[in-house]
Amino acid sequence: MNDLIALLPLIFVFIIFYVILYIPQRRRQKKHKSYVNSLKIGDNVITDSGILGRVVSIKDDKVTLVLKKGEIEILKNNISFK
Repeated sequence: MNDLIALLPLIFVFIIFYVILYIPQRRRQKKHKSYVNSLKIGDNVITDSGILGRVVSIKDDKVTLVLKKGEIEILKNNISFK
């Protein structure tokens, strides 16, 4: 019984970290995934590196963006969620 009481603070700390860190991160990931899956041609997007572009082509896991001086092809996951 004393061993369980000694472990209680440690268990409590793990629960707090789970609630504070893991749950909000999982919610952000779900929102980002739904945003990326709802992209369509003509949408203006910002990449994680700050590049602004307009979607001109969507393939399985890649998106082609048109910029002022050409086009780039990036992974869908590199599009930032606002």
